[in-house]
Amino acid sequence: MKIKTGTEELITKYLFGDITEFEKEQLDNWIRNSPRHEEFFNHLRTNTSFRKRYEAYARIDSHQAWKHFKKRYCQISISSILLKYVAILILPIIIAGGWYLYTFSEKQISDNLTLGDAIQPGIPKATLILAGNHKQSLTPTYPKPVKVNHSITAIAQNGALIYPSPSSINIDVPQNQQTEIIENNTLTTDLGNEFRVTFEDGTTVHLNYNTEIRYPVKFSKTKRIVYLKGEAYFKIAKDARPFYVITDQGTIKQYGTEFNVNTFSPGRTEVALVKGSISITPQESTQEQLIEPGQLAHIEQKGNHISIYNVDLTPYIAWNEGRLIFENRTLENIVEILEHWYNVDISFGTPELKQLRFTGNMDRYATISPILKAIARTTNLQIKIEGREILITDN
Repeated sequence: MKIKTGTEELITKYLFGDITEFEKEQLDNWIRNSPRHEEFFNHLRTNTSFRKRYEAYARIDSHQAWKHFKKRYCQISISSILLKYVAILILPIIIAGGWYLYTFSEKQISDNLTLGDAIQPGIPKATLILAGNHKQSLTPTYPKPVKVNHSITAIAQNGALIYPSPSSINIDVPQNQQTEIIENNTLTTDLGNEFRVTFEDGTTVHLNYNTEIRYPVKFSKTKRIVYLKGEAYFKIAKDARPFYVITDQGTIKQYGTEFNVNTFSPGRTEVALVKGSISITPQESTQEQLIEPGQLAHIEQKGNHISIYNVDLTPYIAWNEGRLIFENRTLENIVEILEHWYNVDISFGTPELKQLRFTGNMDRYATISPILKAIARTTNLQIKIEGREILITDN
């Protein structure tokens, strides 16, 4: 699509996060002017692949975009620290298979970063806690039967624990005693681990690192309830019984949908709805609030409050699809994720480095090397690796 230079500049500023309110109004008017404009703009804004997003925009006029960037930000020496930091804040850094959107001269990367190839990503591993606090370690080996209570056996295979459906269970316990048996299982993951579980109703849950989920071996006849700490992606099986996810901050209720729940931030539960509809109720309230697909909800423990945002959910659910996607995230925040997933200890030479911001897309199941090399190339920082300890310093 051929568009005017002025609109190109507005789109450039939007993608760079550098657009004013007046300019945003001009861009909105252009978008509303034609369904083709809206379709084109939404393709750029919501494309799940950052590389595809840039390639699509490059078809508009990548040279014009770079000219605008240089004119605005490159009036001082490239060697200056200020420009280095400004460039990082504004210019998207694409991390995808070794391809980087970065125009300045590359610094020679230290051979030390090749040591990152030895730092592998997390693996499917969990601990199953049965009644009586009996624990079993679950690893991605050959299919293994797991006795989850006195009468039911699940199967652990390929990084998942699969419970049998009620129709496939052969129970020798008399019918009048079956309803009296209520037993919970708890599944936990540690640093550098993830795991999946399929409940007896067909619901599947993908657990991220440092996560705990407690659930009944067999759901009741009227409702399905699980308790979550950490982060998990839910695909709820359709069923007449409502499904509840309970966290310290509130309750998520639905009947058949896909959503992500994250409680890693202290005092907050974050819910990203992908499909269907759900209601959210703060812990100390009886008032339900509905959210729609494409919305992100924050349940705040302080003030018993719910905030709802219309956002691109891609960065919030990418981990479930094997990607690590960062959009304008601080290096401190990125490092926290890397520490938990790769089970490493990362420190900074100076606190100021933590506030550098990045946008990027990387393979969650690759070694840690690609992202460390990208950080070194684009910031001229020094990164030193010793075993599982990583130090990031300025030159």
